[in-house]
Amino acid sequence: MVDNFSGPSPSAAQLGRRQRLALGALGASFLMVAVDSTIVYVAIPSIQRGLELSTATVQWLMSAFLISFGGVLLISTRLADLFGRRRLFTTGLAVVTAASLLSAVAWSGGVLIVARALQGTGAALVATTALPLLALALGNGPARSRALGLWTVIGAFGGTAGLLLGGLLTDGPGWRWVFLVNVPVGIAAALLVPILPADPCARAGRPLDVAGAASLIGALALFGWTIVGAFAAEASAASAALRLAGAVVLLLLFLVVESRAARPLVRPGLLRSRTRLAGLIVLFTAGTVVDGVLLLITLYGQESLGLSATGFGALMVTLTLPSVIGSYAGQAVALRHGLRTVAMAGMALAGAGLLALAMVRGPLATGNILSVLPVIGVGAGAAFVAAQIAVTLGATDADSPATSGLTDASFSMGGAIGLATVSAALVAHQTAPGSAAGPAQVAAGLQTAFTVAAGLAVVGLLAALLLLRRGGAPLPVGRLDM
Repeated sequence: MVDNFSGPSPSAAQLGRRQRLALGALGASFLMVAVDSTIVYVAIPSIQRGLELSTATVQWLMSAFLISFGGVLLISTRLADLFGRRRLFTTGLAVVTAASLLSAVAWSGGVLIVARALQGTGAALVATTALPLLALALGNGPARSRALGLWTVIGAFGGTAGLLLGGLLTDGPGWRWVFLVNVPVGIAAALLVPILPADPCARAGRPLDVAGAASLIGALALFGWTIVGAFAAEASAASAALRLAGAVVLLLLFLVVESRAARPLVRPGLLRSRTRLAGLIVLFTAGTVVDGVLLLITLYGQESLGLSATGFGALMVTLTLPSVIGSYAGQAVALRHGLRTVAMAGMALAGAGLLALAMVRGPLATGNILSVLPVIGVGAGAAFVAAQIAVTLGATDADSPATSGLTDASFSMGGAIGLATVSAALVAHQTAPGSAAGPAQVAAGLQTAFTVAAGLAVVGLLAALLLLRRGGAPLPVGRLDM
């Protein structure tokens, strides 16, 4: 509430100014997180050349961010209960800003990957706390409604803005600026933190499930490493089996920890719902499709088609903007025809688009990509919104933070696995570590990668078909935050 601001009660004019400052600080921070979800894709080929990274390694620039972001999301609401949203928001800003600066000056691939993991951690803390803080700062009324509308726009178009900004920065001052641009934003937002409302924290009897979060993040990281490592030219069956075994052990440990935790990250009963389970699978597979396509097209478009980073960013708008359209259209259709229809149609469209790209014989042309990306975008957006509704449908107020975290975490984790999978398909067609593949090898690698991505879309389609009931309970009417 507004009266949580520290200091004496402000006048109406002062309150309006403080609200605008709070909106500016929180909105800029949320935009920074939204932009960070895509801005690095544009710079990947330049980073790969600058730091001499292999294709197997370069996918970790995004996977490290997505795994840490998704894993920390599951625990961040509990952290906010313990330490307070404003304190957690400040910590997230500091981590994102410092990690962005480290990314900008990174002297090796390993340093950059570690910095990206830290960046994802900070971004998750900011994403979790910014909107609740805004609600506290603005209170109820028209100002809050307008701000929430702006929030939806930022979330929907932040990814597109990241692609366009990333292209301009990479072609201009260089790839390091896609990270450096966060630093002044983070500092400016941090300077405004004192005007944000304080909130209750340090609630007794709410232990933090660190072991559960750590085991899940570790399992996903090892699983991604196993997928990529298995297809590398110097791959060892023994080391791949060892990593896979480690991933399985950590996943089992996560399940054991969650079953015994006083306050588990995810209440077991939440996952007994067929509808919610289907939504999580569809979200996961939609993440694999979107992030997999972004990686494949940026590597191929800039390396083989000769597109500039700016040209690539403009090209990928034909994926991101249709995904926004698909999400709004999908919500409208779901209100009339149900979640099952929208989720199945969305995954079918995305899968068909991927198969169309896989069936192109010889090198892909820009026209092939332009004709198919909108189809994939609309399908992924529709599937995402149907799955988002499925996960949150019927959740109690107490379960709402957990279901919200599951929604974003499933999509992010799916993106990380999708990146690992498609990069593994590309690496499998290289003749030697670090070698430059010829046109025939590139075409074969792309066909395999797009086919694998289409197979992942089929998994989402089957989950919607088998687990989502035909018809079902009435759906809530209203706009969803994307």
